[in-house]
Amino acid sequence: MFQSQPTEEAKASPARVIPENPEAAASTGWGFPFGVGLGTALGVGPLALWAGVWVGAGSLNTVRAALPALLLVLALPPLAVAVMEAWASRRQGLGPVRTGRALGLAFGTQVGILGGAIGVHASARRLGDAALLVLVQAVLLPGVVTWALKARRRAGTLAAKASGVSLLVLLGLADRAEAGCPERDAWPTKDWSPGVLAAGHEPALRAFEQYAFTRQEPAQERKGVRTDGVVIIHRGRLVYERYAPGWQAGRRHLGWSMSKSVTNALTGMAVARGALALEDSICKYVKSSRESACAIQVRHLLEFASGLDWQEGYEDGPLQSSSVLAMLYGEGHADMVSFITSHVQRDVPGTSWEYSSGDTTLLAAVVGAAMRPQQAEGWEWKLLFEPVGVHSAVWERDGKGALVGSSLLYATPRDWAKLGFLFLNEGCWEGQRLVPEGWVAQSTAVAEPLRKKRLYWDAGDVQGWQFWLNRPVPGVQEKRPWPHVPEDAYAMRGHWGQSVTLIPSLDVVVVRMADDREPGAFDLDAFLSKALALVGETP
Repeated sequence: MFQSQPTEEAKASPARVIPENPEAAASTGWGFPFGVGLGTALGVGPLALWAGVWVGAGSLNTVRAALPALLLVLALPPLAVAVMEAWASRRQGLGPVRTGRALGLAFGTQVGILGGAIGVHASARRLGDAALLVLVQAVLLPGVVTWALKARRRAGTLAAKASGVSLLVLLGLADRAEAGCPERDAWPTKDWSPGVLAAGHEPALRAFEQYAFTRQEPAQERKGVRTDGVVIIHRGRLVYERYAPGWQAGRRHLGWSMSKSVTNALTGMAVARGALALEDSICKYVKSSRESACAIQVRHLLEFASGLDWQEGYEDGPLQSSSVLAMLYGEGHADMVSFITSHVQRDVPGTSWEYSSGDTTLLAAVVGAAMRPQQAEGWEWKLLFEPVGVHSAVWERDGKGALVGSSLLYATPRDWAKLGFLFLNEGCWEGQRLVPEGWVAQSTAVAEPLRKKRLYWDAGDVQGWQFWLNRPVPGVQEKRPWPHVPEDAYAMRGHWGQSVTLIPSLDVVVVRMADDREPGAFDLDAFLSKALALVGETP
C-alpha cells in the first residue's frame, strides 16, 4: 500500500498523542506541577501576609472591616498556586485542565487555614506564627490544587460547597475572635502617636505641674509629692509626658503592686486557652505546704480571698512579722509557693477579703504551672508583652523560677501605659482579643468577698480582680474613693505612689511613677482631677 512520506516539518514536530483515557494519563507525572505550586506558595504566601498586615494596619483593625487585607491574604496565594499549577500541567500535557474547580478547592482550603489560624489566636505580626502559616499553605494548597486538576467532574460541586461553607466558618470565627473589640485609628504597638492638648490649656498645665512636680527640700528627707514621671494618653495618643531630674522616657521604673494587674492579664490568657479554670484548686498545679490550702481556688486568689493568715506589712511596721517582706527578701524568696502556703488557713477561702501580695504571687505560680505544658518558657513575653509592643519589661522570679506576680515588674512609663491601654480596650489589641470577652468587666466589678468580711481594710480600698476601683459599695462604703473622677475609673496601683489609672468613659490613661514616702502627702483624686482638666475632660 502506498504511504506518503512525512514532511520535514512533521519530523521536526512530532504530533502529540491524546490518550484514550485522559484520567489515567493525568494520574502520573504530577511532581513538576506540585513543585511549581510549592514554590509559588512559598513566594506568594509571605508577600500576601505582609501586604495584608500593611493594609490592615491602615484600616479599621478588624478582619471584616479591613476587607482589602482579608482579600489579599484570602485570595492571592490560592489564585497564584492554581494558575501556576494549571500552566505547569498544560505544559507537560497531563490531560484536561480543570482550573475552575482547582481554584475553588484552593480557595476553600485557604479559608479553612485562615479559620484555624484565627481559632488558635495566631497573628501574622509574630514571625513564628507567620512562618507556620506559610508552611501550611505551601503544603496544602499545591496538594489540593494538584488533586483538583486531575479530579472527576463531581469535584466542581465539591469545590463550590467547600468554599461556601468554609467562608461562613471563617467569618464566624473572625466575628467570635474579635467580639467586642474596639476599633482605633492608631495603635501604639511600635510607639505612641503624638497628640496635642486643647487650646488654652496653660492654666491647667501650671496647676497640674505645681502639684505633681514640686519637690520639697532637703531632698534626702523625701517629703511631699515626689513624682518621677507622668504619661497621659488621651484618645489613644500621647498628649503629655514629663520626668523629674534623673529620669527619662527610656528608663524602667519598678511598678511594685501594679504588677498584680498584669498577673490578672496572664490569668485571663490562661483561662482563654483552657489551661485552667477559675474553680480549679491550686493543688492541681502546685505543691502546697499545707493540705488545707488545697481548698483555695484560682478565683479566690484573684479576689484576695484565700483566707490565709497573711501579714501585708511594709517598712512603716514591724519588719519581723511582715509576710510580704519575708517573701520578697527573706526566707520565702527561695520558694515562694511553699512559703505562702505554709501560712495558717484563717478563714474558709472565699469568705473574707484581705489585700495580700501572697495571693497574687501564688496566683502567678499557678498560672505559670498551668501554661507550662502547652507553652515554652517565656510565654508571658510571646503572648502578652510582644503583641502590645512592651519591650522594656523585666520581671523578677523566685528561686524556683516562678514570677513574683505581686511586685517586681519593671517597665518604662510608656510601656506601663500600653499595659493599661490593653485593659482600656477591653483586653483587645489591634483587633485581636488577648483575654476572654467579659474578663475586663468582671475584673472591674467589686469583689464579692469584700462585701462579706474585710480584714486590715481602709476606707477607699475598693477592689475587683487585682484592680483598684472607684465604685461605692452599698452597705460598706457609700462614697467613691476618688469623688472628682468618673465612677468607671479603675487603676493599677503600687507602693510609693505608682499608678496607671484608666477612665474608659473619657478614653484616658494616666500613668504616674513616683517615690512618695510621706504618708498622706499625695492625693490620687486631686492628681487625677488636675490631669483631666489638663486634657480638657470634665467628669
